[in-house]
Amino acid sequence: MTDLPTVITSAGLQPQAPADLRAQLVAIAEASDPGLTTNLPAALIEDVASTDTGALVVIDQARVDFVNSLTPFGSNPFLTTQLGNVYGTQQGTQSNASVQVVFSSTNVGFVIPQGFVVSDGAYQYTIPDGGVIGADETSGSLFALCTVFAAFTIPANSVTTIVTPLPTGITMTVTNPAVGTPAGDAETEAEYRAAVLQAGVASAQGMTTFLKTVLRKVSGVQARLVTVRQRIGAGWEVIVGGGDPYQVAYAIFFGLFDINNLVGSVLSVTAVTKATPGVVTTDLNHGYATGQQVTFNDVGGMVELNGNTYTATVITEKTFSIDQDTSGYTTYTSGGVLTPNLRNEVVSLNNYPDVYEVQYVQPPQQSVNISILWNTTSTNLVSNAAVSQLAAPALIAYINAITVGQPMNLFQLQTVFAASIASIVPPALLTRRAFTVSINGEGVSPESGTGIIAGDPESYFFATADSIEISQG
Repeated sequence: MTDLPTVITSAGLQPQAPADLRAQLVAIAEASDPGLTTNLPAALIEDVASTDTGALVVIDQARVDFVNSLTPFGSNPFLTTQLGNVYGTQQGTQSNASVQVVFSSTNVGFVIPQGFVVSDGAYQYTIPDGGVIGADETSGSLFALCTVFAAFTIPANSVTTIVTPLPTGITMTVTNPAVGTPAGDAETEAEYRAAVLQAGVASAQGMTTFLKTVLRKVSGVQARLVTVRQRIGAGWEVIVGGGDPYQVAYAIFFGLFDINNLVGSVLSVTAVTKATPGVVTTDLNHGYATGQQVTFNDVGGMVELNGNTYTATVITEKTFSIDQDTSGYTTYTSGGVLTPNLRNEVVSLNNYPDVYEVQYVQPPQQSVNISILWNTTSTNLVSNAAVSQLAAPALIAYINAITVGQPMNLFQLQTVFAASIASIVPPALLTRRAFTVSINGEGVSPESGTGIIAGDPESYFFATADSIEISQG
């Protein structure tokens, strides 16, 4: 039956009608043995024909299902790889944690060589691109890559040890002003298939889709930490987490039709108290550490602040005080922009003979901690350890898959928890699943009337095994 007719419609390969299969079976049998009907009773011939026809129906349907499964949406790993080769999209491998560090030294002009090593006391990081101490006695922001693959967080100002020996007479310090980017797992088959499909439609759907595609090809960039936002009347804000800044900047330079349309993150003032000292509130998490120098511009009302620089003392992630008595200043009314904004990365690309400045936003990390109190009416003994072993990885996977800037959903957290332990606690017997959520150490609640837990709109959520506490009660 190798010559079964092939009928393909817009719905794919179609199965043959049983009557047609039977007719073909009989025709082939008679052609091979014209006297077959004279050797057996007609009833027996019919029984054999009908049985064989049933088998052919099953075989034909299997052929149809196989052929119709060979689509970009249902491709197996081999076909996905072939499509990826066509679109220039390779499957993402695991990426080590990374962080932006700044060196300080009075030895202006000292070259920080490629491979220079620093540490946070637990892990070591290498500087793959090198750098130099500039006239301002700093190196500017340099990319540092962890030398091992491990799941951990990199708090701000934790990378402070220089491992590589310095030459005699050279003194230098190092720190990381912002939180680092955690390690990323290799792409799963489903994630890679989605990336290949996006690459296939990128050129047809416009600049933003194409730009996301080229950014996700950069080694170390995590797909969930890439987003391109349109700022009406301003331009395009590109948010990218992970990867070498020069490789990221080149991808933006290559994928964006006009880099003049790039805009960075804006850290806005929402309130300033008249007090000793004055306390400032920001719309985004400011990311500052105590001692940070901050400059005010475009403040409405309390105009005495404009153009001036003060030393910040951190109170919360959205408030800090300044070394200034503001009690006699004009009352704050609205507006105000703070610099520096530690999220913004500006990279100079030398496309000889021209140099271009490429700006993008590195999303800060938001550490998520969850406490869960559960119970059941099950008569079987269910240990809390068994529940934790099943639920914690599922909850971490959900949190660590949320795209940058997107919120958590408390209802989804509850659903993930119930589904993960269904094998030992059936959902019908689960009587309690109370969640307490904190972000960066501060307790948060869903928006009124919803299950939405929104964080910083330019940041991403991250959780580890130590972030999940599960108790029965």
